[in-house]
Amino acid sequence: MHKHRSIVGPATGRPHPERGIALAGVLIFTVISAFFSAAVLHALSVHSRLVQDKYNYTRALYLAESGLNRAAEAVWTGYLNANPLPDARIAWLEDHYTDFDQEDVSIGPDGDTYTVKARRMMTTGDDEERLIVFEAIGNAVGGIEPAERTITRVVRYGHDQGSIFDYTYFLNNFGWFYGSSITANGEVRGNGNFEFRSSPTVNGDVYASINPDVGAGAPGQILGSYNSWNLSTYRTKAVGKPTWRPTRPEFEYGYSGESTDFEFQQILEMPYLGDITRFEALAQQKNGELTTTASSGPAMPTHIDNVIQGPLFLYGTPTNPIVIDGPVVVRGDVAIAGYVTGQGTIYSDRNIHVVNDVIYKTPPIYDKSAGADPNANAAYNQAADFLGLAAKGNIILGDYTSTDWTGNVAPYIKPPFTKSYTDEDGTRHNGDYTASDGAKSDGTVRKRYEGTWTNAQFQSMVNLAKSLYSRSDSLPRRIDALGYTNHLYAGRAKDAVWNGAIMSRDEGIVFNGSVTMNYDYRAKQEGEHYIDIDLPKAANAEPTIWLEGPYEQWVSKLDPLDHSLQD
Repeated sequence: MHKHRSIVGPATGRPHPERGIALAGVLIFTVISAFFSAAVLHALSVHSRLVQDKYNYTRALYLAESGLNRAAEAVWTGYLNANPLPDARIAWLEDHYTDFDQEDVSIGPDGDTYTVKARRMMTTGDDEERLIVFEAIGNAVGGIEPAERTITRVVRYGHDQGSIFDYTYFLNNFGWFYGSSITANGEVRGNGNFEFRSSPTVNGDVYASINPDVGAGAPGQILGSYNSWNLSTYRTKAVGKPTWRPTRPEFEYGYSGESTDFEFQQILEMPYLGDITRFEALAQQKNGELTTTASSGPAMPTHIDNVIQGPLFLYGTPTNPIVIDGPVVVRGDVAIAGYVTGQGTIYSDRNIHVVNDVIYKTPPIYDKSAGADPNANAAYNQAADFLGLAAKGNIILGDYTSTDWTGNVAPYIKPPFTKSYTDEDGTRHNGDYTASDGAKSDGTVRKRYEGTWTNAQFQSMVNLAKSLYSRSDSLPRRIDALGYTNHLYAGRAKDAVWNGAIMSRDEGIVFNGSVTMNYDYRAKQEGEHYIDIDLPKAANAEPTIWLEGPYEQWVSKLDPLDHSLQD
């Protein structure tokens, strides 16, 4: 029999040498693990503390930002609600910009606070704006290490022309182009959806905005389709049409040959006319005046300084045009037809009635050819005629006493086509522009779209305008003006050309033939050829400089921005 050697050892239990070595390894590993775990725990503790410190440091910044934003917004709200004239708003700002300072305002359950102060007002050389310097301190006290951060921000409060004047067609509502013979040479925008039918032409960008205030179904979509011309086609069709908008790259804001859709945009604030008498001070300050003549028709003054009691009929012939210089306010309805020269805006505290063509004696000229010098006609265009029509009520086209007008226009200016809405001053409108609205001068009922004249007086004005253009109808063919109203722009037209813009809440233009809208480049908010035309303006506030650190640290850097400190 064969014997096998035991590898465990005899039954006496004497330890095997390798077993002791293994136990020692385990002990060493345990010690190393303990040191490693301690190191990891220490590192985690340090990291947690660093994270907490970083969190507090960041939170302190947010606290300072929050306090500064609240103070700047409070100043903005008061500034916005002050009298809309620039001088009045600036006066309010000078008296009240420090009213909203706050000390150790608590935020949240941990005892965090912010302090904010308006440290300084600076002038820029522009009488219609001021720079306010805010300083804010945020204190985050939660956690292991409290943190404090200080920021300084400069906010500009100004009184600027509204950006809605960058468009040849702007509706503070749903936008709509129904008809293949509609052509817009300029950007178009709606504070709601924008809908196209029958493929009209838009040589410019299209904007639609998210706006639940105009009712259901306004998510900011562009519906339907439209055509656009390439640059070569546009330039070919523009030959002999000097008022068509210029082109790129020669003009920064000209037509590029492509149209882009911009859906789901934020709404644009539409400047609000409100009480038109607030603009009387503007007309008086700028010494606005207007001259007009007529061989027949309703009696009217031949010269107007600043402000006049309406209703007013304005009529101009080629040899005796309407002459305007600056802003003029009419307390009542305005009717206008004929030729115009000069630059200015007519404010009406009710309706403006365009009873036939309104034509510039000296219209602007834009060279659309490739390589055109954008400065070639600059001086000419800055002096060319420009008319703004700003109505607190409505802008109405044509003869509203005719059955053609009432049969074709009236259905589009009342519910269900139009909707009720609340005005910026809180006044509720039922959306029915055919509803009764006081009385005419003879005591008969006046509708919202009608003027205060008797029907006979209004028809005499219409007939005078028809005779000027040797026409059998009162359908405008050409309107050289930028028309603005917070309410309705509506009426009848025929093969009509607008050299300017249409801006309103509701629009009910019914046309025969075609409609062409040419944007007047000079009205653009940031256009190269801006002129002082006194269109309704919107208040504006925007941060211009953001600095970290206390105000005292940055005084020497801010002083050069303060016009009042310069020689």
